[in-house]
Amino acid sequence: MSMISREVAWRVFAREFNDSDLMIESEDDRSPSYLVTPLGAKINRVYLVGVLTECENIGTDEEPMWRARVTDPTGTYFVSAGQYQPEVATTLANMEPPIFVAVVGKANTYEPDEETFLTSVRAEMIKEVDEEQRNIWILEAARSLKNRLEIAMEASKMEDISVEELVNLGFEEKLAEGFKKASEHYGELTFEKYDRMLEDSLRYVLPEYESQTIEDIEKESKTEEEGDEELEELIVDLVSEFEEKEGLENGVEYERVKEKVMEEKDLTQEKFEEVVNNLRSDGRLYEPVLGNLKVIG
Repeated sequence: MSMISREVAWRVFAREFNDSDLMIESEDDRSPSYLVTPLGAKINRVYLVGVLTECENIGTDEEPMWRARVTDPTGTYFVSAGQYQPEVATTLANMEPPIFVAVVGKANTYEPDEETFLTSVRAEMIKEVDEEQRNIWILEAARSLKNRLEIAMEASKMEDISVEELVNLGFEEKLAEGFKKASEHYGELTFEKYDRMLEDSLRYVLPEYESQTIEDIEKESKTEEEGDEELEELIVDLVSEFEEKEGLENGVEYERVKEKVMEEKDLTQEKFEEVVNNLRSDGRLYEPVLGNLKVIG
């Protein structure tokens, strides 16, 4: 009988993980499923280290479901643990943010509607760590990201991406296969975005950042969350206002709302889409017809 090898836990920054919307489902109960990132990481399990900034039980005492936010230099991982992960749930119940934590877990996805794809990590292990361990993880994740950027740049020179050619250039076969699948799904990549992500993450481990305390990191995270809440309220108010003034039974055109919001706020289209997706998943907006937004309630 052949043994099934345990999947390697990837070191991937939150931004790349959350940019992913390609899921390769297992063909049977014995084979793993994979979340494929835009740079070709085929993730079944992930190992992450960051600051636990928020932790709450959204279930009941009898059937707990813990949801947590863990931030790294690029964004936020959403981590969950329920009755099938009792040890992790108990650990989360006794943690008091903000603290540095390490998490090992399975890549998990949720599609509340056809337009929304949400990623999270179903935790298998979580423990408190120190800043040094967080910094070591940043270097490991940065090294992994740099390797995937290198394969992406080599592949961009090819008319047709070839796994064999990439392997001959010295890249691992699994990563070459992952990148080929990613390129077929995501199309042309914006290298500058991931180059900047690499630079921003490494700044955290440079000497000038040594004085940054965990409280500073939590404050940055809270400021970002407050900004998102302000954007959410603006979008909901705009949709509601359009509906009331113009009697729009089928909601307001997505592009119309986006144009208005981006007139008032200095933000990217990517950020707007992220906030709208959060509003959909929270049950505050939905699409009565394709391409329209409507307030629930």
